[in-house]
Amino acid sequence: TLNSMIAKLKRQKGMNIVFAISFIFVLGAMFWAYVALKGAGGISILHFNNVDGINQIGGVGELVGVGITGLVIVVLNFLIATELEVRDRFLGKLLAGATLFFAALLFIGLAAIISVN
Repeated sequence: TLNSMIAKLKRQKGMNIVFAISFIFVLGAMFWAYVALKGAGGISILHFNNVDGINQIGGVGELVGVGITGLVIVVLNFLIATELEVRDRFLGKLLAGATLFFAALLFIGLAAIISVN
């Protein structure tokens, strides 16, 4: 029920903060990429490596799509971790930490794409 969910959230303040930071990382990266690249002329370099050179190009829509996917994953992981925290505290905290790690990697990846373009 809603009351039990609110009670769980009140007990899990540290985990809530970790997921809020994860959400802000992903949302900030998505907003930053949109603002920085919306006037870049449509096509941006999305992936480059030393062997093949540029091997993926796209527009701001693809980057926003990556951001939206990241936001959905953060929200789903939050819901899963909230339930895991009740059953096994370690797994809930592990999922929260992994989500923060991958949100930071997404932020770094989008920042690298912005700097290349």
